[in-house]
Amino acid sequence: MTEATEQLELTPKTWCPDKERICLIGMPGSGKSTIGKQLSDKLKYSFFDTDEEIEKKEKTKIKDIFLKKGEDYFRSVETDIFNDLMNKNKIVISTGGGLIIKNLKQLKLSFNIYLYCDLDTLTQRASRNNLRPLLNEDTSLQMKNLFNERKEIYKSAADITINATDNPKSTINEIIKEISNDN
Repeated sequence: MTEATEQLELTPKTWCPDKERICLIGMPGSGKSTIGKQLSDKLKYSFFDTDEEIEKKEKTKIKDIFLKKGEDYFRSVETDIFNDLMNKNKIVISTGGGLIIKNLKQLKLSFNIYLYCDLDTLTQRASRNNLRPLLNEDTSLQMKNLFNERKEIYKSAADITINATDNPKSTINEIIKEISNDN
């Protein structure tokens, strides 16, 4: 981390206008929510977490939506919320890990940052959270299966890939460096 990276101010002149909507994509436990909040502060953008927006709209936890109404219903609500968010500018969106499944076309309207973490890190982080509906039994095996199913989709949807295994501060500095140089 350099002093220059820490002090870097992003203005419309230092980066492309197609970065008015930034989506953080990646596996559960990759740090999308944590990184998203801090990145939006640095950019002076609004921050939205699709999972939080779903819980607000449905007035219940995601795990309960999966249990009572199923994954198809959840994905439908997720898509509706994501479509609404994509009408805004100057936003950072932390997407749910599975949003890419039904929203690849809509993701083309944003600048997508794939927060990559190795499988061991993802499993360790996800095992601390029992509210993840697709990781409720054998976290290690389920994470491995999800990782293998989704990793190529994340890569293909990403404008840039950032290794998010380190601490959030270094990850954010790396993102800022990349989006500033990606003109």
